[in-house]
Amino acid sequence: MVSAARVAWTLIYAGVKDVAILNGGVEKWEKDGKPLTKTIVKPKAKPFTPKFDKTILVSKDYVMKNLDKAIIVDVRPADFYSGEKKQTFVERAGHIKNAKNLPWGTLLNEDKTYKSKDEIEKIMAPVIGTDKTKTIIFYCDTGMFATPAWFMAYSLSGYTNVKVYDGSAQEWAADPNVPMEK
Repeated sequence: MVSAARVAWTLIYAGVKDVAILNGGVEKWEKDGKPLTKTIVKPKAKPFTPKFDKTILVSKDYVMKNLDKAIIVDVRPADFYSGEKKQTFVERAGHIKNAKNLPWGTLLNEDKTYKSKDEIEKIMAPVIGTDKTKTIIFYCDTGMFATPAWFMAYSLSGYTNVKVYDGSAQEWAADPNVPMEK
């Protein structure tokens, strides 16, 4: 689900309008007894000119300027957010100052499918609120795991001003001049 969300986010960033994720992937599709084929389909090439949506990708400078304005959401597990653990490639443990924790895995069912829209909104609301226009920045260690939470907020729950800080903890923690908390 992480890779699918990252691809979906990248396509949306590049300006593709109609993007979806197969909830549970092909494994769930097959498990549910839905049809599969071995026929190879050769898609027709169509001209495409990317129109990058730079509003959904933010830099370290943007995050720094919006520490007290945006809702910054760390989607890593609680022990990474608290600073008890960190990845070896992340320089300092802890989280971006003022960030709230919403582990992205809490938005999934046991079978790794996305929870329902209502369940997702009930989990997200205490962290990001219900104002669908508020600026929300998702991050993790590398930007990869931030994209499922971004996708759920943007595509499933209708938040209109959600962003991914792709540099995430790896970039942020490497700079001793930016604030982190434990």
